[in-house]
Amino acid sequence: MIREYDIAWAKYMENAKIIPLPLTCWDIFYNYNSEIENYNFIQKEWKIKENFSKIVNLEKREIVITNANQEIVFATNGIYDMNGWNSFEMIGKSPKIFQGKLTSETSRNNIRTAIKNQLPFKEIILNYRKDNSTYLCEIEGYPKFNKNGDLLNYIAFERIAS
Repeated sequence: MIREYDIAWAKYMENAKIIPLPLTCWDIFYNYNSEIENYNFIQKEWKIKENFSKIVNLEKREIVITNANQEIVFATNGIYDMNGWNSFEMIGKSPKIFQGKLTSETSRNNIRTAIKNQLPFKEIILNYRKDNSTYLCEIEGYPKFNKNGDLLNYIAFERIAS
């Protein structure tokens, strides 16, 4: 019986005009889940949590998280479309990698002052992509504290300014 089934299936497939495609959705699913897991690992100590899916999927913003020393510890994979940097390339670097000669000193000072005073900020700043082309970036930054009030991270929600 199984042999007849195999023969019938082979004949059917011979006449079917089916183009096989590789299964890639698991890779995408894994990368997305891995990104969320990394994000959740970082925010587990925060007093106030942020909703990853809402920020990335609904608000269409990218996320960059720094530690208290202003070193990037996390960035969403979609950041590549905005500035040409892969998220893994940014880890350990300062967000200053996005600034250049034409970046407004006023914007830089506003951000620097807010971070120094552990306050939220919102700026539209001229940033530089990895290829040195420029774009206007809307950034909202928030300090993230633990339950004891210690600064752990800064989180920035970013998108190209319209």
